[in-house]
Amino acid sequence: MATVDNSKIFHEGTYSDVSVTVPANTTYQAGTVLGRNKDGELVAFSTDNNVAAEPGPEFNTSPLYILAQTLQNTDASNEEEFDLVRVFETGVVNAAKLIFVKTADATDVKVLDALKANGFRLRNVEELTVKTSLSE
Repeated sequence: MATVDNSKIFHEGTYSDVSVTVPANTTYQAGTVLGRNKDGELVAFSTDNNVAAEPGPEFNTSPLYILAQTLQNTDASNEEEFDLVRVFETGVVNAAKLIFVKTADATDVKVLDALKANGFRLRNVEELTVKTSLSE
């Protein structure tokens, strides 16, 4: 028997290297959906422009990338820009493994449509056991 690995985020597609800005004292996990804010910085995407309960830059783009590695900014007072960060640019992703700043964005039809329009094919991958021969 073979088992489909439902722990994977990315199943097939293309990757790029970009610069990502991470707020002070914040960790972005692999699978975080990214977009550009009005300042042009690539940050965790959210439809809520005030997720930290303080004024911040609004987003001027739809979700563009999915983070393929974990980034951690341990500086308690300053944001940090990470260069050459690996992101998933287009392809098949496990929708259940995507991370959004605003939980409701995971089910927001506009956000999901924007991901699809930007080249992502969202799949709900469940663990599946498959017989590999008739003798099993």
